[in-house]
Amino acid sequence: MDEEMNGAMDNSPSLDEQIQSILDENQSEETETQDLENNEETKENQETQDGESESKEENTEIPKDFLNDDGTVKVQDLLKAYESLKPLEAEKSNWEQERIEFQKQTERLRQLQTEEQAKAFQLGYNSKEELDLALKVASAQAEEFKKYLYLVQEPDKVRGLLALYAQSPTDDLLAQIEDEFNVDVVKHVSVFGERVRNQLIQNQEAQRYQTIRQEAETFVKNSVKEFPEWFKVPEFRNFFADALRTKGDMFLTSEFVKHIENLREYFKKEFLAEQNANSENEKEKNTLKTLSPQSSKVIPITKKVEDYTPEELEKAISELV
Repeated sequence: MDEEMNGAMDNSPSLDEQIQSILDENQSEETETQDLENNEETKENQETQDGESESKEENTEIPKDFLNDDGTVKVQDLLKAYESLKPLEAEKSNWEQERIEFQKQTERLRQLQTEEQAKAFQLGYNSKEELDLALKVASAQAEEFKKYLYLVQEPDKVRGLLALYAQSPTDDLLAQIEDEFNVDVVKHVSVFGERVRNQLIQNQEAQRYQTIRQEAETFVKNSVKEFPEWFKVPEFRNFFADALRTKGDMFLTSEFVKHIENLREYFKKEFLAEQNANSENEKEKNTLKTLSPQSSKVIPITKKVEDYTPEELEKAISELV
């Protein structure tokens, strides 16, 4: 009997397990209650949104162009307008997709540039362009070193170092490679590398010059096409060339022509003002030339002033004036 009781006690859950079971039941009940409350709240929100949607539909205003005089809708006209807008909607969708794709490509390119710039800094270079030049020189040097692998003791090891150097040119790798060759080979490859570097720089400068020249020619052609009358004037062409050389990439033909036109208007006003002044002077000179003693009326004096009566004196003065 005691054994049966002990067995029953062993099979019964412990106090901790019972407490945990009660807590789990309470937690389950709380979860169910919370779910019910969330469902009720979701239902209320949905009903509110549906009501707002119906209210918006009721308040939708139809343009007057689609209404008859009695206020009824011109259904056919409204349908035609809707049909005409469908292609625009599809086109807008295509534009939006193109815009999103362009943004993705731009972001990928920006990320790639950032990674390449970070790689350049990591390898000890100041810019991606500087790293690109170093990679080309390192690749040429590695190929030149390979010609003398028969002189080293461990060709496979050196070949691996050369492959790594061509991808990540660092001073430490170059020093390890040079330690494997004799002095004559190292000097030869060093001079060869400098020649390659100088040639690459010259090619870059020539390409940059060609690009700038093509851009300048295109710019001048467009300017001549936009302002053909101005470019017929030699003085303007010379002034344009000097201004273009001075301003460079910051030069704007439209702004330049606007300043020239303002200057022309100023000189035009000054010239007209001077012409008007000269014309007035000529008129005054002609007026003076027409004046002569014969054209002036002279009243002969037949008696002395004291012999005049006041009335006669006033009359004589008025005639003289």
